[in-house]
Amino acid sequence: MPVLRLLAAFALLLSLAAVAQTSPASDLNVPPGRIRIPVLVTDKEGKPIAGLHAEDFKVLDNGKPASIAEFLAFSTASPVPARLTVFYFDDRRLNMDEMNSARQAVAAALPAALDSNGYVAIVTGTGSVNGGFSRDPVQLRQTLASIYANAFAASRTGAHNFDQPGTYNSLADYAAWMSKFPGRRLLVLLSPGFDSSNLDEIRAAAAAAIGQIVQSGVVLNVLNTQNPASESYSQDITVLEELSNATGGTLFRDSSAPTTLSQYPEILYLIDIPLSTIHADGSSHQLKIEVSRHGSRLRSRKSFVAPRPTK
Repeated sequence: MPVLRLLAAFALLLSLAAVAQTSPASDLNVPPGRIRIPVLVTDKEGKPIAGLHAEDFKVLDNGKPASIAEFLAFSTASPVPARLTVFYFDDRRLNMDEMNSARQAVAAALPAALDSNGYVAIVTGTGSVNGGFSRDPVQLRQTLASIYANAFAASRTGAHNFDQPGTYNSLADYAAWMSKFPGRRLLVLLSPGFDSSNLDEIRAAAAAAIGQIVQSGVVLNVLNTQNPASESYSQDITVLEELSNATGGTLFRDSSAPTTLSQYPEILYLIDIPLSTIHADGSSHQLKIEVSRHGSRLRSRKSFVAPRPTK
């Protein structure tokens, strides 16, 4: 792990320790031996559907029915020890205009993120900036103002394919650190998108990141900062949509400054399936979730990688 990422991790852990103190572990943590599937269910108008139970869902693993080890339903109305939001600037890819749009979006979202018992950290993917968790809007705005597009990203045009595994690994790292502390955890990615290449290394890194984010009990919201008029927009947004859907988050498709950027899902269903019924061979498994609610729409994780045998 690069030195900058180590320093960023250390600063984040120190600041989170002050938030957590002696609070108990969160129910969002995934017990060993399970694969978690976040599921969002809405009606035709996009409003979340509450009151669903395990028997309303069917899980297909590689086309075969899978048993449900545990079913959880979370509502934002439920009290939590803290609401932890990390705004993650993808500075490997953000050019100058996109960085400005991203900063404006976060500035607009800060009041909602700090409401009630909210704590916010502002970080960059390369680890160049990490102000730690804070409830002080002045301090957070100062951190926000210190973030700039790096020279390489500022000069870039075309496909956003620079060091994608590095970004995925960094997102997974932050999610893992957040998992050590109680509360409702939201990671907000601000990025112009990724090349949707099927290169094995890139796809493996993306799958690993999704797995770590989900197993860490973290939801990933994504703001696409790329101009919708860009020729590569429809391609580059594909991976962003996959990341948000797989983790129970929301994709914001343009670079406007939505105050709801830090909004956690109003109703989030979490389905755990047991690893004991899955052959540990490191293979990719396709998931399909069905819900017995007429007229509903569903967003969920579509795949996972089975763990390899332990030596």
